[in-house]
Amino acid sequence: MKLKFIDPRMFKFIDWFLIGIILLLTIFSFVAIASAQSKTLAEGTESLSDAIVQLNLYHVLQQLAWFGIGMFALFMVLIPDYHAIGEYYKWMYVIIIVLLVLVKFFGREVGGTPGWFRIGDAGFQPAEFGKIVMIITLAHLISNKTRGKDGGIKTLKDMLPIFIAFAIPFALIMWQPDWGTAFVYAFTFMSMLFIARTSIKIIIGLIAGVGISIPIAWEFMMPFQRNRIYTYFGIVQEGISDQKAQSLAHQANQAQTAVGAGQITGRGLFSVGVEARTNIPENHTDFIFASTAESIGFIGAAALLLLFFVLIFRTVYLSTKAKDDFGMLIIFGVAAMTLFHVFQNIAMNIGVMPISGIPLPFFSYGGSNLLTNMIAYGLVINVSMRRQNWGTSKQLAGGAMHGLRQGRY
Repeated sequence: MKLKFIDPRMFKFIDWFLIGIILLLTIFSFVAIASAQSKTLAEGTESLSDAIVQLNLYHVLQQLAWFGIGMFALFMVLIPDYHAIGEYYKWMYVIIIVLLVLVKFFGREVGGTPGWFRIGDAGFQPAEFGKIVMIITLAHLISNKTRGKDGGIKTLKDMLPIFIAFAIPFALIMWQPDWGTAFVYAFTFMSMLFIARTSIKIIIGLIAGVGISIPIAWEFMMPFQRNRIYTYFGIVQEGISDQKAQSLAHQANQAQTAVGAGQITGRGLFSVGVEARTNIPENHTDFIFASTAESIGFIGAAALLLLFFVLIFRTVYLSTKAKDDFGMLIIFGVAAMTLFHVFQNIAMNIGVMPISGIPLPFFSYGGSNLLTNMIAYGLVINVSMRRQNWGTSKQLAGGAMHGLRQGRY
């Protein structure tokens, strides 16, 4: 299709409320990362300059740089029509598949998570950006099957190419192995099928297939992945000493201790003169919710959860306003991806789910994840701001006459 760019009239349809929520979460994250990485302020600290000198701002400055890149990417994504972006889904899909294969052989493990390309201190995780490509690809394939139909996907013939498009990157990510990210793909895929009114028989069949494959998948798990599940259920694996078992549970125990230590109002961000905060491994990445809850308490953690609820609710609401199935599926896919990240990260921080290395969107330290989310929400806003038809004056007049005939005005 012809590449269509932004019409100046569209700017008034940019969802500034959604952007505001993203800004609030990100600014909050800068404070949380600085607090998690810094020691408590010394007694007698009164001036702002004295406080700043004592803070460890290394990761905050890096995250700030990634945020600047992310904001630029978000607004760049708004320029072309999302349908034009969708036309290139095959190229994007092939590039991601190639990168997922290459990272298996040439990638490195960072923070316990495999699948990274490293260049000096910078890192790039193909599976993160693959989430966006998967959402666009699935939205394109599903909408092609549902366009002009009253119902959704009803036959296995229609379902097969969609499933294959999902299964290839999913299998490659499992192969890395990065099961946490693979589950994000699976949840997003199933959510998009559900909202596309896919036959319940097909969905039940897919769920049954997952259940059958669990014993097989267990045999292919890496030892550290099995140990995380054993730790979650409080099982000491044979051949592992009590000391080793305790170290495996250290992260989960410390995170839960920190959440409890925060009580109602918290021990304070950059607290002055209080005892040292709980020592949580990865307190600025995977376990930033626990370290933040310790500082701001139940009330502050509830406020953070409210921000995420508003973000997800607003995203789902915008999906209902999209002018076509392709746009609706893109937005709903992003909402599902965000929901799974928020649920899994917070659940593992409080001990409800096993540890999986899933970051908290817009909050955990990490450039790849932050940039992925900024681009994803750029797509959401792209679809939202084009919910009106922007054509030539002749096309607009024709659309208005058609609306009159249909009784829309």
